[in-house]
Amino acid sequence: MRLSFPRIMIALAAGVLAGCGSDSTSPIADARVSVQDQCDPATFNAALGSGACAKQGSMTFAAFNNELNASHQVAAWRFVPNAFTIKLGQSITAMNDGGEKHTFTEVKAFGGGIVSSLNTASGNTQEAPECAAISSSDMIASGSTFRTNAATDVGTELYQCCIHPWMRATVTVTQ
Repeated sequence: MRLSFPRIMIALAAGVLAGCGSDSTSPIADARVSVQDQCDPATFNAALGSGACAKQGSMTFAAFNNELNASHQVAAWRFVPNAFTIKLGQSITAMNDGGEKHTFTEVKAFGGGIVSSLNTASGNTQEAPECAAISSSDMIASGSTFRTNAATDVGTELYQCCIHPWMRATVTVTQ
């Protein structure tokens, strides 16, 4: 028996749908977070050194400092979303869509990061101990991703950038 093209497509679609069941062996997809900033490479690299900002953004280094000193944060430096829910066993993939290096570090309590001048300007006087323990492998370069370990406990997880400590996310883990 020969199947026509539409019947083959229907048979293939039915097979794909049958394979998309929710059995316990199916992997849970990662949640996704966009790590964002708007650094202007010309002014950031001039102030911080070559390569500090690797992607074109719209905020000059002077404007960054002005906003940080005025409000203790810079709105364009953020995690999107900054609050979300995941299920047990699910991981989070953080994609650096900005131009600077960032971290997506789980902390017990929000606090300061590894750059004392940014801690002072943002009002974070107590460094998060988890930030003190980060290594170069925890840095997320522009255009790169970082994947967390799978969630193992129901509850609330806190994540922050250990460079820019006002960049924070609250994650609720459910069954």
